Amino acid sequence: KLLRASQCTTTTTTTTTTTVMKRSACSYSSSASALALAALVLVALFSCCIQRVTATRLHIPSSSSSSSYEDAGADEVINNGLESSSVGTDFDYFVFTMTWPGTFCEDKKCVKDPPFFTIHGLWPNYSDGTWPAFCNSSYPFNEKEIEDLVPRMNQVWPEVLSTHNVDWLWTHEWEKHGTCAAPVLTGEHSYFSKALELYDVLNPTPVLKEQDIVPSNTKLYDLSDVVDAISRLFGATFNLSCQEGGEDLFQIEFCLDKSFQARDCGSKQDRNCKSKVRIPE
Repeated sequence: KLLRASQCTTTTTTTTTTTVMKRSACSYSSSASALALAALVLVALFSCCIQRVTATRLHIPSSSSSSSYEDAGADEVINNGLESSSVGTDFDYFVFTMTWPGTFCEDKKCVKDPPFFTIHGLWPNYSDGTWPAFCNSSYPFNEKEIEDLVPRMNQVWPEVLSTHNVDWLWTHEWEKHGTCAAPVLTGEHSYFSKALELYDVLNPTPVLKEQDIVPSNTKLYDLSDVVDAISRLFGATFNLSCQEGGEDLFQIEFCLDKSFQARDCGSKQDRNCKSKVRIPE
């Protein structure tokens, strides 16, 4: 800039017109230089702003910050990934299901056949009759998490089939249904302990026995008597299902809201049972 100014002041011309033209050219050159410098400054400022905005959107900490990506829980995000989005399932209610082993084992090879209803599972359900399943493959069944519950589970939640390992049913129920019970029930221990707690309250075996409805391979009971006996204690919050052409009582399903209070199941209580049923020994 100083050089160009010197050139402007030392230039001599012989005519007025030439002098004016020279001065105009010099003035234009100085203005262009100033504009170019201003443009460079603006570009630098704009580039700086863009970097700041980009860093903010990506949550990249500045070098002067004491925080880091790991401090923000990066390990948790990476480990959970998409699985974590399916863990918190927005289901509508639970179905707590118990099975009568005498009916289940009629045409199967069983290693045990308890004379009372046993737990089948605790299932998250949708109001439209469908249900979520296998919601978190990154959380497989681990018996070590429920070691304190195993003795009780062997009694009331047993694997009765001779072709299955002792923990087959627990593994299946956890991975298919238990992983979908979050955020109401989080973790194996929470899931299985809640099912045991519900069994102690909802087991219909003693209720039926009080009404002289006991296991028998020959005696038939009026289905209405079975329904009434259970309803007197639990209300109309359950469904019954039968096998062997509808003659043998098979399962009872209790419907519970997310606070584990009884709710209407929204379907026929004895949907596939005959008017007279057995409870096989």
